Formats: sequence, structure tokens, C-alpha cells
Amino acid sequence: MDSVLSAYKRFSVRVFGSFADKNKPTFSVLKTYLLASDTRILLRTWVSLLLMTTFLVFISSIAGVAIAHVILGFDMTTFMYYMIFIPVFLSALCFLMFYVYPIQKSKSISKSIENNLPFALAHMNAISSSGIPPEFMFELLTNFREYGAIAAQSAHIIKNIKGFGMSSVDSLNNVAKRTPSPSFKQVLTGISSTIEKGGDLSNFLEEMSEKSLFEYRLKREKFLKTLSSYADIYTAFLITAPLLMLSALVMMSLVGGSVLGLTAADILFFITWLGVPAMNVCFLAFVHFTYPGT
Repeated sequence: MDSVLSAYKRFSVRVFGSFADKNKPTFSVLKTYLLASDTRILLRTWVSLLLMTTFLVFISSIAGVAIAHVILGFDMTTFMYYMIFIPVFLSALCFLMFYVYPIQKSKSISKSIENNLPFALAHMNAISSSGIPPEFMFELLTNFREYGAIAAQSAHIIKNIKGFGMSSVDSLNNVAKRTPSPSFKQVLTGISSTIEKGGDLSNFLEEMSEKSLFEYRLKREKFLKTLSSYADIYTAFLITAPLLMLSALVMMSLVGGSVLGLTAADILFFITWLGVPAMNVCFLAFVHFTYPGT
């Protein structure tokens, strides 16, 4: 599988590499996100993959529509509509997914770091106060997967030191440049600065731990207040409004008549079995994605 993927990368770069080089400023925003998302792929290669995959999806879609036309026998208007709309839609969707992926992954890593940082800092402070050198402190963090992306970032620090022979300070600064979390960047640069100046690392980590924990509590208190507003909106739009609408439709069914060709019974069916469940799912998804812990 890896060999196939590597061959696909090489082929994509061979075909679209020069185009990616000429249009590098257009995709330059992705460079930072590719580094932060730990994708481990060059911007030129990623852009080449994006263009090659989009092109293949476009060609495959055209072939798929042509085969469907032979089997199902579309009329010419429908065939031309499908031939234009489906390939353009699918290739645009593919392009968007490739473009957004490193951005979304970078934000996901940043959120994981922000959520676990208060607890990781408390752990780091406890380790540092025992006199253990900073590189061993980060090596211990790599064993705690409950810290999420912080464990992975710590693994990069150790890899730089043991694998590439960097000093602790250089390794910390290197990861600080790549991390998508501003708070973790501040912690890493602060640790490297403290080491260089010969300061008290334990005191620094204790201060950062208290600050991070305070901000963590503030975020959750703010969300709880916001959640009470969400509860009022839910009550108004997803409980009261559907009940009033259903009452009106029941009265309408007794009188008779239709709305846009739909009878009251049809509208009742759509609201009860489609509208209300869909709105509840959307509301739950909205609350889930706005929750600070996700």
C-alpha cells in the first residue's frame, strides 16, 4: 500500500509539479497548515496530489455518466445536464476536501492541545520539581496518550534530540515553530528561554499551569452560560414551534385544503418524521462542535 501511494505521489509530481511551482503563491497558505498538521509532505507534493486526484475524479465522473447513459438511456437534455453538473460538482468537492484537510487537521491538533494543556502542564511541573532534565520530562509525556496531541508533539521533541542530534533548546524551538497551538508555542519557547538563561524551570511551569487552568475554567463557565441560551432557543424552535404548527395542521385537516399541493396529512408526515428529527440532529451536532472539549 505504501509503495502504491509513493508511486502515485511521484506520478502526480511528475505531471503537475511544474504547475505547482508556478502557482506556489496561490497555495502558499497551505504550507503553514501542512507543517502544523504533521502531514509530513511538501507543499509541492500536496498541490500535485490535489490537482491529480481532482483531474482523475473529473475524468472518472465523465466516464461514469457515459456508462450510466448507455445502461439507462437518458434523454439528451438529461444526459448533457448530468455530463456537466456531476463531473464539475465531484471534482470541485474533491479539490475542496484536499484544500481543507490540512487546515481542519491543524485546527483539530490545536484544539486537542488546548484542552489537555492544563493537565499536561501540572504533570510537567511535578516532573520538573523532582529535578529531571527537560528532555526526559517530554519523553515521559509521550507515554501518556490521554494528553492527545501533546504526546505526539513531545515525541517530535525527543525525535529531534535523539534522532537528529539537536540540543534541547533547538528541538523545543523547532517544534514551537510548527505547533498550531499558540499556548503550547508559548510554553515551549518559555521553557527553551528558561533553559538558556539558567532560570528556575519548575517556577515557570507552575505559573503556566495555574494560568492555563484558570483559562480552562473560564472557557467552560462561558460555555455553560452559552448553553443556557441554546436551551431557550431549543425550547422555542424545536418544541413550541412544532407543537403550534402541528395544532394548526390538525385544524387545517378538519377544514380541508392544501399548501403547495400538499395536504395537511402530508405536511404532518414530513414535519413529524423528517423535519423535527433533522432539526434535532442539526442542533445536537451544533452543540457538539461548539463544545470546548471537542
